[in-house]
Amino acid sequence: MFRNQLTLSVLAAASALLPAQRPSNWTTITMPANATTAPNSIGTTTTFLTTNSVYLYSGVTKEWTVIPVAAPAPIFQANDYCIVRDGNLIHGFSSHTGTVSTITTSGSPAIVSGSASSSWVTLVAEGTQAWAFGAFHGQWETVTLSQPNPLLLANRLTGLVQDGNTVYGVSAHHGTFVPVAADASALLSVLGEGEVGTANSPDILRGFSAQQNTWAVQSVPGSTGAYQQNEYAMMWAGNQIWAYSGLTGTMASYTANQPISGVTGAEGVAAFLDGTDTVLYGSGRGQFVARQVSGPGIVFDYHLALLDEGTQVTPFSGITGAFGATLPGNFLFSTSDEIAYATDGANSYAYSPILNTWTPAPITLPNSVSLVRSSVVLGDASGYWALSARRGQWVFQASGLPGQFQAPTSGATFAAVDGVGETLHVFDSRLSRWATVTGQAPLTVRISRHTIMAHDGSTAFGFGQPTSEWFAQPLTTAPSSFDTASSIGTVRHGNELSVYCVQGSFSYTGRYPEFTQAVNLGNTMRMHQVAPPNSFLLFLVAFGGGYLDVRPTVDGIVFVDPASTTTLFWPQAVDGDGILDMVFPIPNNPAFAGLQLHMQNLVLPPTGQPWLSSSVAPIVF
Repeated sequence: MFRNQLTLSVLAAASALLPAQRPSNWTTITMPANATTAPNSIGTTTTFLTTNSVYLYSGVTKEWTVIPVAAPAPIFQANDYCIVRDGNLIHGFSSHTGTVSTITTSGSPAIVSGSASSSWVTLVAEGTQAWAFGAFHGQWETVTLSQPNPLLLANRLTGLVQDGNTVYGVSAHHGTFVPVAADASALLSVLGEGEVGTANSPDILRGFSAQQNTWAVQSVPGSTGAYQQNEYAMMWAGNQIWAYSGLTGTMASYTANQPISGVTGAEGVAAFLDGTDTVLYGSGRGQFVARQVSGPGIVFDYHLALLDEGTQVTPFSGITGAFGATLPGNFLFSTSDEIAYATDGANSYAYSPILNTWTPAPITLPNSVSLVRSSVVLGDASGYWALSARRGQWVFQASGLPGQFQAPTSGATFAAVDGVGETLHVFDSRLSRWATVTGQAPLTVRISRHTIMAHDGSTAFGFGQPTSEWFAQPLTTAPSSFDTASSIGTVRHGNELSVYCVQGSFSYTGRYPEFTQAVNLGNTMRMHQVAPPNSFLLFLVAFGGGYLDVRPTVDGIVFVDPASTTTLFWPQAVDGDGILDMVFPIPNNPAFAGLQLHMQNLVLPPTGQPWLSSSVAPIVF
């Protein structure tokens, strides 16, 4: 409808000043009197048991689902789904669909899931029947096997089932059984995030891609070595090496000048020496590149490698599959998944593998250096300088309490304490800005991954990197429990339970780079808009982010860059269940690698005031 512009007049024309209807990221219920367990949270799920029911909360749909059970049932609770067993029934609950799918067994099935801390797939087998539940797919799928008692293996995003001379791959994104012919010597393996699964034989590399839902098979005659990480798998023989990317679903090869003796690497990058060349592999593009750098020290992290020659350093991006500019000097390095910091005492730089660039630091000798997944924050006596790997720009936040901050290295969130402890400044790495909240008293703070929650005794606050906004929840009493786990958290106040989740009304299954799961070229991005049934959507998409509070003209914040925004009416209305699956295909064009899209909806409900959804900001590669 309107192209390359998003103005207040457009929003105002769509709105009448009626009571706001934009949903909060908080949901509150009264705890049932017969609750037998305390609430447990992880990822986008919260659960608890009563004497006759299992309560399941979806942080995506912001709704509770109650499953009646004959007795308190065992629960396997993971990031975006739960498995509930009640006698012969096995229920699968997906937080991204908010639905329950159920299978019936004879009572003695084998059940295998990924890591309890971060799983997205569960496999079940009984006799010659096998089932799979993928967290993002949200339905049990089944296959009939050639023989009973298959080998089951699951880890995070990928499940593998070995049935005689067939191996099935199951992706948490797609949920279906994908077969490949194998042999009795095939060895199943899934590591870490599980973007790739393998069923290798001595001279055969078989790779399964969780993103692309496909297998590739490569003969490796005379194989002498193999190496596997979260996002790729390799085998080599003599001077020939093959690599399969679980992100792109493609097989690549490289011919060296001499026999390959070994490979080192991290989750998304790998390296080996070839005479005077150093050869790097990046899972993001699934390709090898070589550079004449003989025998460097190599510093690895998730999607980056730094080739250190003592007098200069050359970066490699596992995302773009290319080398960056060489930086002269003798540096010390700090790294996190998607960021690096280099200093020689006189000069300091931040490196982004997303942009594949160095950015000079604004201060040379900071009092503190904090790296949190895709950001680096430098502290001095006046405050903090922060840089996001998305933008490569330093952003300053003054503070009257220098050195008072929280920055857990396992997370993606940096929070500076200010005032007398009642103020928090959080670096919003998605939009490259500082987001501030102030309570009525010193705040109690919890940080987990890309989530921060706080309370002052009378109000609870939640901020998530995926939504770039603070949400407040009034409390009836001072909290008796307060917990944060990954993307979700709870506050118990009196007999009320308030749940906060970082996923806003508009979300998608990926959260890269602030958390896991990128969206890859050639794939389809599934987005979810939660809104009143029969709402229409004005879809906004831009090549950059922004932050413009347009209340009360329209209830919400514009998170897309007005200068590059294109708008169109989405062709479907929100379904009767209050959630619309929006499918957005990503072209398989290498020129789009590293592209950042910022998307948001203006929701036009059947009655009441239009409001702006939260936004999503995927980076594709």
